[in-house]
Amino acid sequence: MTPRKPSELRRPLTGPQVLRLLANAANGSTVLGLAVAALSRTDVGRGPRGLIIAGGYRWRLPFAGAFTLGNVVLCRCAAPDLLARPELLAHEEKHCSQYAWCFGAPFLPLYFLAAGWSVLRTGNPGTGNFFERHAGLVAGGYPVHGTPPRGIRLPGMTRPSETEA
Repeated sequence: MTPRKPSELRRPLTGPQVLRLLANAANGSTVLGLAVAALSRTDVGRGPRGLIIAGGYRWRLPFAGAFTLGNVVLCRCAAPDLLARPELLAHEEKHCSQYAWCFGAPFLPLYFLAAGWSVLRTGNPGTGNFFERHAGLVAGGYPVHGTPPRGIRLPGMTRPSETEA
């Protein structure tokens, strides 16, 4: 007897989900995700809403517990553990859409620029990052507020002591 698939996996894809799937296949970002999964010997399986879940990722980089390449969500935990965290999966799914909006590969340098700018402004790569804010900071495990690293002053930034007097 074959175990039943969760109803989420049996549902037909919506129009936007099909477009995202096709766009990320055409722009090569999903192929990149599958290649990274294969090279890292990560288990790959079908996920909900046109996603591909690659569970058990063990390479050191990136440091995140989960990250996305095209429609492939790579996670350090087992796939069922990610599926049990719908808020994190929804966060990663939004990154899949961002790959489609950015026509694939351009997403990566844009994301890293946004992460660098966020580190300068808030001290972490997510809080001030447009892509992470759009995907949901809390769902992605990022703090909503950050503080800039000591010694870094950008135009328009003031120290707490300068505003209290």
